[in-house]
Amino acid sequence: MDRKEYIKNVFEAYYARYNQVTEEGFCRWMRPDVPDDMKVADIDEEWSRWKLIPSIVSQEDVAALEEEFGLNFPEWYKAFISTYHHYFDVIPEQGIDEPFHRIKDMYNPLLCKLGYLPFSWDTEYGKIRCIDLQESLDEEKCGIYEIDHEILFEMDEENTERNELKESLIFLYPNFKTYFDHTFLGRA
Repeated sequence: MDRKEYIKNVFEAYYARYNQVTEEGFCRWMRPDVPDDMKVADIDEEWSRWKLIPSIVSQEDVAALEEEFGLNFPEWYKAFISTYHHYFDVIPEQGIDEPFHRIKDMYNPLLCKLGYLPFSWDTEYGKIRCIDLQESLDEEKCGIYEIDHEILFEMDEENTERNELKESLIFLYPNFKTYFDHTFLGRA
């Protein structure tokens, strides 16, 4: 299966599922400050509906982000961050102007140092989601975990060991694809 094509199709299906406009002119895919290339329509002076735009993120951009995080990203995640520019509300947005801005907000030195790639922040409940990159070389077995940001930020970056961190992590999914399918397709 081609990962990028799969992600592209799922993103498009998810976008289409919630792209209805109410009689009042509102839609889930509205936000302020949408770049012109991503606008479908202006709702008022501030808010606009946005559309998916094929990503201009290159392999070199992803490699630079990997270096910045000090991790080698799984192929599913690389495809995930380089398929479309979007403003989805369930994952860090990737606008066309600064596609990695919100992804860089996910960076946590302790998680990265101990082999976990933080990739999403559940702002409603304060949970950071991450991929365990050290448990297995097979990305199909790189589990998805979450940790309460309060617990994580109380940990000593210099002295916390991987096993201490792991005790505070909650297992969610066996791999990134399963997380992706559940989040965007509603599959268990």
